[in-house]
Amino acid sequence: MKLLAVGDNCIDNYSELGRRFPGGNALNVAVYARRVPGVEADYIGVMGDDEAGDFMVDQMRREGLRADGVIRLHGESAVTTILIRGGDRVFANYVEGVQKDAKFPSKLLPKVRTYDLVHFSVWGFGRNHIPWIKQGNRPILSFDFSNQHQHDALSVLPHLDYSFFSGKELVMKGTDVEAMLRGYKARTPGLVAMTLGEHGSIVYDGSKFHRGKARPVEVVDTLGAGDSYIAAFLCARMKGATIPEAIENGHLAAAETCKRLGGWGGT
Repeated sequence: MKLLAVGDNCIDNYSELGRRFPGGNALNVAVYARRVPGVEADYIGVMGDDEAGDFMVDQMRREGLRADGVIRLHGESAVTTILIRGGDRVFANYVEGVQKDAKFPSKLLPKVRTYDLVHFSVWGFGRNHIPWIKQGNRPILSFDFSNQHQHDALSVLPHLDYSFFSGKELVMKGTDVEAMLRGYKARTPGLVAMTLGEHGSIVYDGSKFHRGKARPVEVVDTLGAGDSYIAAFLCARMKGATIPEAIENGHLAAAETCKRLGGWGGT
């Protein structure tokens, strides 16, 4: 089974601690999926030709993830400055670097369609090609919309098999997340899922809401937890798991990620 993640990457810079880690939803999903037995994972994304880009490529290779899909452009790699407050991450600053206005190379599109599942990120590139990629109902398409509930990227919903959203802040505001998921499901033939932090997660298949409970864990850092949930959920489904089984796999993976600082790798 082959999974491809397309889109964002960045350096997660813990400035107060003097430590840094590779990150970004698409790159994280590729790394976490690569760890699942029986799943071959690859990544396509844009990095700068700076030291930060060298660092991320080195970290990918240490994880056994091939870097031949990394497009190096002249300029800065993306960097997110992160603060930790009570175990939760706080994004203090973001430099987009060469990923700003980056275009997905059309010559790579035939390769994309050779994968069983392709995952995109709202912060990455390539989503304008999704209608073409989905021709013939293959590959399976996944998309992480993060907490962007009014974004232009929602236009790709009709082509998706899996749509992921982050909704912890919605629960804290008392928002009816089930109503939101019903609205999204009306626009897509696929499953819609929302991760809710310590409140668990919820997946809607059009007829039933499937809820999952967050695993009890002593949280060091929540960075990457949602991405590890997505990777584990998708890999489980690729292997034939039911929705509840995939949810359980997602929460197990997220709990493990919460036990460490940074999503993976790092110095």
